[in-house]
Amino acid sequence: MKFKAKINWMWATFFTVLVVALLLFWYFIMGIYMSQNGSYFNKGHNAIWISHEWVGEYKSNVDISNLVNTLRKYQIDTVFVHTGPIQADGRIDPKTYNYAVDFLRKAQVLDKNIKYQAWLGQIRSKINLSDEVVRHEITKQTMILSQLVGFDGIHFDIEPVWDNDTDFIKLLKETRETLPIDKKISVALAEFIPNSAIWMVENFHKFENYNTQVNYSNVAKYADQIVAMAYDTSIKSPWLYKWLVKEQTIWLTRLLKGKEVFIGIPAYDEASQSFDPRVENMENGLRGIIAGLNNTRSKEGNFAGVAIYPYWEIDGKEWKTYEDLWMGELK
Repeated sequence: MKFKAKINWMWATFFTVLVVALLLFWYFIMGIYMSQNGSYFNKGHNAIWISHEWVGEYKSNVDISNLVNTLRKYQIDTVFVHTGPIQADGRIDPKTYNYAVDFLRKAQVLDKNIKYQAWLGQIRSKINLSDEVVRHEITKQTMILSQLVGFDGIHFDIEPVWDNDTDFIKLLKETRETLPIDKKISVALAEFIPNSAIWMVENFHKFENYNTQVNYSNVAKYADQIVAMAYDTSIKSPWLYKWLVKEQTIWLTRLLKGKEVFIGIPAYDEASQSFDPRVENMENGLRGIIAGLNNTRSKEGNFAGVAIYPYWEIDGKEWKTYEDLWMGELK
């Protein structure tokens, strides 16, 4: 009888450990899901990229009023205004933003709650960030744009940057030291890949220029806002793309404590080898974000909003999708 009791105790212990292990796996790996719609998570703090024409060309009061009304209607309060590009020596040609002061003055009168950041982009290989003189020139340009022209901050979109790109981190540090604390720094980064994923597949697939928690954490030391560009992924399956966006939302809201995390979603239609608009689009991106925020593994408090790329490509159907999924009931 004692032997039988011992066997029963061993089985009971085994099943208890198994159940606990499964519960822990479910909670920490799979996550418990809520069923809230998009409007539950929408804080009215969403972002969008707009084209160079708004500061490079004259825009009438009607033009700017229409833009501001659209932004207000769709609860977008953070606007990345293309102002660059950054030249090889770190300069930005003032002629490229001739009308920036006029645009900002008119736009800010119409709605002071919408913030405009100077979007400075360039191909990483075209600027030598190891050159201290180049970095100094870029930081000088950010000071001019934020303090003299009147932008509310700087949005860096230098691609690609990667885990060991220490010169890019130096640029962010020096920019943070230059700008007043009330001027925000935001950075657009390629989608996040966990270190564990790199480790598992590196023997049969070589990653280049990847962003793990290393680069995201280094950027977060100096940036107020981080935008994960969750598109141009080469994914060919809608469910897999939605899963990727969901996981980006979960991982990054957990990783970037105290930062404003935006998840960038596409609204353009030009297909390429790395982009299929039937897969990567407004609807699938939003559904992925909503699924991620409904998962208890995510940290909703760190999630700022969605970032739409780009304004000039959005059509009425996409705005309707945005309204239905992000501002209304999840269908």
